[in-house]
Amino acid sequence: MENVVEISVEGKPFHVGKVYGEQVKGLISKNIKTYKTIFLHKYGLGWEKLIERAYDGVEEVSSFNSDAIEFMKGIAEGAGVPFNDILVLNYRYEIIFSERSSCTSIGFSNGEDTFIAQNWDLYAGIEANVVNLRYRISGGPTVFTQVEAGALTHRGLNSEGIGLCINALRSKDDGGKLGVPAITVLGWSILNCTRLSKVFELVKDAKRSSSINFLLAKKDFIIDLELTPKDFEYIEVDDDGIIVHTNHFISDRFRGLNAGLKGLSGDTFVREIRAKQLIRKMGSQLNVEVVKEIFRDHFDYPSSICRHVNGQDDDSISKIKTLGSTILETCKNIYHYTIGNPCKNEYITGKTFS
Repeated sequence: MENVVEISVEGKPFHVGKVYGEQVKGLISKNIKTYKTIFLHKYGLGWEKLIERAYDGVEEVSSFNSDAIEFMKGIAEGAGVPFNDILVLNYRYEIIFSERSSCTSIGFSNGEDTFIAQNWDLYAGIEANVVNLRYRISGGPTVFTQVEAGALTHRGLNSEGIGLCINALRSKDDGGKLGVPAITVLGWSILNCTRLSKVFELVKDAKRSSSINFLLAKKDFIIDLELTPKDFEYIEVDDDGIIVHTNHFISDRFRGLNAGLKGLSGDTFVREIRAKQLIRKMGSQLNVEVVKEIFRDHFDYPSSICRHVNGQDDDSISKIKTLGSTILETCKNIYHYTIGNPCKNEYITGKTFS
């Protein structure tokens, strides 16, 4: 596992974005090139057409959080690339509705140990473009996020103890004119919050064009939010303080959406059931080390919790695999992560903030 670039910066949104862009300009250009290849060869989508589509959502993003636009403009200037390219990168989730089977998340709190964690599954060509970004927007909390180069955010934790993990979801309401990017702009806004109640307000107010799942924590409080473009629902931890989420709806109100969706991969159900079975085997012993082993599990390989590209597949750059595994201890400000499959890599441990 190669060393991940570490960036620390604070200031106004444009300045923070610019420093970020300057320090990983090579990785940002590489990430743009990778997505151009994936979009064109896998989906037949040309970059210029994607730029036109992404611009349909700029006004909505600016209305929702103008600081996010300034952050993106700063990234573009620092990296020496057009703002249009950064905009498309931050809409990559909304652009692709045909393939969303990815990520397994687990949250746990027993009053002493609390963590949210996920295996992040995406295209095999992306894992080399990951950045550890620590920043503070003037007046806000300090944020740690492990993010694709050029994107605003992904999984992360802030100095108020608000943590975020993300799972893809699909529903029949996805599509249409692009709204607020669920992962990047809404996720970025969440990690810049100091109160969990504000997170609910952001989710309520964001006009979205895609479904998404957010596994959230504030210190030892854990909640899961399932979002569609039109609505959202929350899920509390079970009696053992545990939540498991993969890539289908599990709330009572939204569960029926799964049956009406064509193309939903069966492995999302298998991964959820398998993770819960492994947790039950551990009894009351669930902790960070146990979760690492769950994330290395290969039941139903290659579409397992630790996901792999089929060995016979030559086009690995556009195939889904586990790109990394992240565990965030929200009361202790500690992270554990791998880049690449956790079965092949040891977890790196460190402090999110000093």
